[in-house]
Amino acid sequence: MKALICITTASRSQAVKAFVWEYIAFCKRNPEYSFIVSLDGQDDETIAYCKKHKIPLLFSEEQEGVGLSKNRILKEYSDFDHYFFIEDDVELLNDKVFAQHIDTAKELGVQHLSLFPEERIADVLERIKLNDGAWVVCSKYGSAQFNYFTRRGVEKVGGFHTDFAQYRRFGHTEHTYRFVNAGMAEYPFYVVENCLQGWLGWNDPVSVTKVKVDTINRLFVGECELIDKKLSFFPITVLSAYKKPESLDLKETKRPLSAYFDKILFKLNMLALSIYRLLKRRVIACVK
Repeated sequence: MKALICITTASRSQAVKAFVWEYIAFCKRNPEYSFIVSLDGQDDETIAYCKKHKIPLLFSEEQEGVGLSKNRILKEYSDFDHYFFIEDDVELLNDKVFAQHIDTAKELGVQHLSLFPEERIADVLERIKLNDGAWVVCSKYGSAQFNYFTRRGVEKVGGFHTDFAQYRRFGHTEHTYRFVNAGMAEYPFYVVENCLQGWLGWNDPVSVTKVKVDTINRLFVGECELIDKKLSFFPITVLSAYKKPESLDLKETKRPLSAYFDKILFKLNMLALSIYRLLKRRVIACVK
């Protein structure tokens, strides 16, 4: 069994510094897992940090969104049995989350699972009880902070659609719906309910690719239109040139003492941002 854990990031080096080390430590303890950071675009601080601490890094010349960032990984590392794509602001609290997803996918016979903050689950269709007592929530809509795929699933549905490179975001829902269109899943989103609390730490930093667009069910209308076409496959395609690491070897990768301070600083920034957002909502409510 070979699994690849990939942290996707773009111009957010503070998040990488804060949370990357728990994933690396897990992979060093479990040699069947490999690790890489996929940087969308050329963020000098992230590149310098990964180079200094010998963290495997793939980075592109242009910023084209997280979907294309995942495509680069799928193209270069096509021989893994399992893929975990995780956004840079997700903190690893319980490393059993990886085995739980692999085992759940096998039991259900599905090739793709998602995990994200519970409030983002929308339009629940069914709840399934697993043999270990855990529950899986099946829904029409969800998010993509933590995504799991099997190689079989990726080979069947392909990569993320290049239409979204122009926006540098969107596309994960369309990709998820392809598993249904290809006959590999009954529902688009499968979420292991037991993992929603205490397994991963969810954060909500300011997006680096804010775009104002019209939406339907919180989805970009352009993505809704593509979903309506019911694609079952789109080839793994890359656009921008990119540079990959010489290897995924983690033997010389060591957590610096500064990483502990980086995590504290990031969490303090998230606390300040939460307070700011709360105050802003109250001011807007008072004005109305």
